[in-house]
Amino acid sequence: MEEKVGEEQKKSPKRLKWWPDYLLRLSVVFLLVLAAIVYLAITIPVPFMAPEEVPLPDEGGNVPGPEWLFLLFWQGFWFWTGSQKKYLVLMPVGAILFFIVMVFMPYWHKIPLAKIPGLRGLFAKISAMQSGLKKSFLYGLPVFLFGLVLAGAIYKGGHQAKILGCDSCHNPAMGPRQAIPPIDVSKYYFTDRARQIGVGKFRAGKLSTEEEGGKLQIGGAGEAGGYKDADWQMRHMYEPTFTW
Repeated sequence: MEEKVGEEQKKSPKRLKWWPDYLLRLSVVFLLVLAAIVYLAITIPVPFMAPEEVPLPDEGGNVPGPEWLFLLFWQGFWFWTGSQKKYLVLMPVGAILFFIVMVFMPYWHKIPLAKIPGLRGLFAKISAMQSGLKKSFLYGLPVFLFGLVLAGAIYKGGHQAKILGCDSCHNPAMGPRQAIPPIDVSKYYFTDRARQIGVGKFRAGKLSTEEEGGKLQIGGAGEAGGYKDADWQMRHMYEPTFTW
């Protein structure tokens, strides 16, 4: 009897624990990712040689950078300008939803997807499969697809930003306002910048033209929202030589 129990225990799969099983495996994966990052940073450095070589304003397109992450959530400032500026109130909704999804992502496996009629048979087949690479891939497929969509959105929103050409204009040789931030930032935004926006409204940036009744109308759905405002800042990231 004891021999049968011993044989069953040997055949049953080992139950993994956080320590040391999962922690050691995650440590190996982390070290591999870290080694890949270090290798890429050494072999493929950012093409930036300032101050020896001052970059051109348009340098940096299609060069990955941290700016790509927040540019994803700034897309409203690029598309919703002029008469469509009223839709900018929806911009925080995307960021809040993304935050909620990321917070509750560890608990997604608690959702009883296997009880859905259309997915019940599929989950039963996957559960019946023997443990291995194929089964692990199928279990991780939803997370992989989510990551792929997120990576695509980040690339779509940031690849055109000229993130390496800032020093072309923002340097000490161009004057203190270009190289050093204002001493009183509050006064600058609420006084100087507010005056710039009021004076330069609809006079800077791209203006669409519409022909109506034989007359050329300046402005329209694609008109610039203002001067030195959030729309201007987004355009300056994408088109620094056009919007400056």
